[in-house]
Amino acid sequence: MKFFKARVLLWPAALLLVLLGGGAAAAFASGGLNALALKSLFTSSSSERDSQVVQAVTRVQEVALLSLHIEGIDRYESNREIFGVAIPASEKTTLLQYKFDAKLGVDGAKVKVERTGPESLRVTIPESKFIGFDNPVFEDALESGNPLSWLAEPAVQTRMVNNILSNENKQKYISQNEEALKEQAKAYYSGIIASVAPEVTLDFDFAG
Repeated sequence: MKFFKARVLLWPAALLLVLLGGGAAAAFASGGLNALALKSLFTSSSSERDSQVVQAVTRVQEVALLSLHIEGIDRYESNREIFGVAIPASEKTTLLQYKFDAKLGVDGAKVKVERTGPESLRVTIPESKFIGFDNPVFEDALESGNPLSWLAEPAVQTRMVNNILSNENKQKYISQNEEALKEQAKAYYSGIIASVAPEVTLDFDFAG
C-alpha cells in the first residue's frame, strides 16, 4: 500500500517536468524565431552608380592615313641622394614593355580644294597629326637594383605610360613618317576626286 502511494505521488512531479520541458522548448523556439527576426533587421547591401552627362557634341573629320605598330621598352632609373651626393649601391632600374598601333593622318575639315583651271585643281593638305592609338598593351613593370635600391624612389607606371604617349613622341612618329604621309594623302584624295572627275589634273600643296 505504501508502494502504491509512492507511485501516485510521482505523477505530479512527472507532470511538472513535462510542463517545464515544454515551456523550455517553447522558449527556445520563440528565442530562435526572435533571433531570426532580429537578424533579418540587420542586412547589408551595396550599389555603384556612374552618372555621365554629354555636355557637347563636336563633329570631327579626322582622316587616318597611316597605322604604325609600335613596340618598345621604357627605362626609368633612380637612386637616393644625400646633400646632392648619390648613395652608393642605391641605384634602381625599372623597365616597362609596351606595344600599340599609332594612327597618323590629317584633319579632313582643313583640306582645301581650289580650281586653278578648266580641268585642274589644287588640293591643300594641312599638317599631319597624331589621331590616336589602338590595341595598347603595357606589361607589368620589372625592377632590378643594387642592395640599397629600396632607398631609391619607386617608378610610377602611369607616369611611364604618359611619357611613352607624350606629345614629343607623337611628333617624332609624324616626323619619321612625313614622306609616307604625303604619299598616302595624295593617293587618298586623288582616288576621291578621280571617282567624280577622272579628267581633272591635281596639284598638291602641303602645309608646313
